[in-house]
Amino acid sequence: MLSHVGRVRARNEDFVFCDEALGIAVLADGMGGHAGGNVAARLAVDAWVGRIRKCLVEPLGERDLRVAVADANRVVFAAACADPALRRMGTTLVAACFRRDDTLLTCNVGDSRLYRLRGDVLSCLTRDHSVLRAQCDAGMIESESNGPLALRGLLTRAVGVAACVVADVTISSLQPGDVYLLCSDGLTEMLPDADIAHVLGALGGNPRLAAEHLVDLANDRGGVDNVSVVIVSSNRFGRLGAELG
Repeated sequence: MLSHVGRVRARNEDFVFCDEALGIAVLADGMGGHAGGNVAARLAVDAWVGRIRKCLVEPLGERDLRVAVADANRVVFAAACADPALRRMGTTLVAACFRRDDTLLTCNVGDSRLYRLRGDVLSCLTRDHSVLRAQCDAGMIESESNGPLALRGLLTRAVGVAACVVADVTISSLQPGDVYLLCSDGLTEMLPDADIAHVLGALGGNPRLAAEHLVDLANDRGGVDNVSVVIVSSNRFGRLGAELG
């Protein structure tokens, strides 16, 4: 995992966590421009991980992830209500749980994403909760990249901005060779999916090197936001000799 402030922002409002032994990874992106975004991200991740740790005595289920997100939301919302300096703070959250039965549980709120590279095919396993995504689904714009700049980054759901929030939760199968990427929009705003797929395909066997390369690319192309990634790989070798642009 790797988190970088980028080349424009004064502070890093992203927060990442992973525990290989427990098979969990989580990333939060504090709401930019709002007071306490970095506080919200850290509180949300700590609360989510704390709840998941309590559930690990039994196989994790979809309900456990929903409860963990509810806990994170409650903690962030309470902190915002208690401190006027933190009013309206919030955060995205995306998380993955890799179960021993070769299934993957995911949950997300906001526009931080989870990608899977399987073979040569990159798939986004999460759906953004954003104004541009909603307009795209409604047929108002062809793609999120074609939407007005003024709407970029506006979320329709976030952790901690209201008393309750609904997370998207999914379950899917794991396969040998899969590479998974959790990332903040500081990465996806700078890099198209094709470039992300290329890096994961070339360096999937070395998650640390892949993470460093993705962050470096995002910064080379402007680094207008904090950029954070968590890469989980079952591909032990990858194509380390591949050319990277």
